[in-house]
Amino acid sequence: MTVNVRKQCLPLVLLLSWCTTLQAKEIETVSAGDWQISLAAGYGALENPRAKVENINTWILPTWYYYGENFYVENFTLGYSLYESESFIVDLQTRFNEDGFFYEFDGLNKLLLSDILGYTPVKQPINPKVVKFEEIERNLSYLGGLNATWVTPYLDISIGYFHDITGVHQGNEIQLRLKRSQAFSWGALGFEIGAIRKSENLVSYYYKLTKAEEGPLRTKYHPSATINYHARTVVNVPIFDNVNFVGILEYTGLGQEITDSVVIDKAGYFSGFVGISYDF
Repeated sequence: MTVNVRKQCLPLVLLLSWCTTLQAKEIETVSAGDWQISLAAGYGALENPRAKVENINTWILPTWYYYGENFYVENFTLGYSLYESESFIVDLQTRFNEDGFFYEFDGLNKLLLSDILGYTPVKQPINPKVVKFEEIERNLSYLGGLNATWVTPYLDISIGYFHDITGVHQGNEIQLRLKRSQAFSWGALGFEIGAIRKSENLVSYYYKLTKAEEGPLRTKYHPSATINYHARTVVNVPIFDNVNFVGILEYTGLGQEITDSVVIDKAGYFSGFVGISYDF
């Protein structure tokens, strides 16, 4: 049995688990039992859209994958293939919800993260002499659901439904992704555009202040479901055997229900990594 390669990486050292990378071999197929561990050195950054919170930087990027007959692991994404043909794939998948990463830097630092700047409490009151937000804490959530991919000669179209399986917010996401990968004599290039609908429960948990956090401030923020949009490009250039140049750049535009929150002070954010990787 062979499977289409759908490797993912985590720019910023396990922080952007939703970011897809591209190796030159990704446009081919791999056999059941194949595995790989890669380590990249370079510079990566994640722009944090939260108010009064520093961005994140790193110089190390580890990635890994393993494919069994039906089960596979791509960093922190776990999957099980329910159906697979040359043009259509249906998987059960679990993955981290990215919204929690904006709050859980200290916890992720225990996973050997490098050079992540410390957490800064959000403080953006109407009258800073009277009102101060308490330190905001939110938990990471892990999502599970069904993902279907239609493979065409021109692009891959994926749509998936993922629900909180950790009981953090009981929310869900509906994800649509359009991907295109192309090999050249010098390496490989990939593009992706997509949209993610985030449910009301998810948006409220991560971006609405609790009564304790509001203090005397009473906002009229009552969010509903919203849609984030993103665009990503990835380049991979082989240098020597098992040594590659890797570049990743992504922009995520936040939905209005998120940008209306006093917790957020940006309309979107950039993330990326550039460096040299070695495949073990």
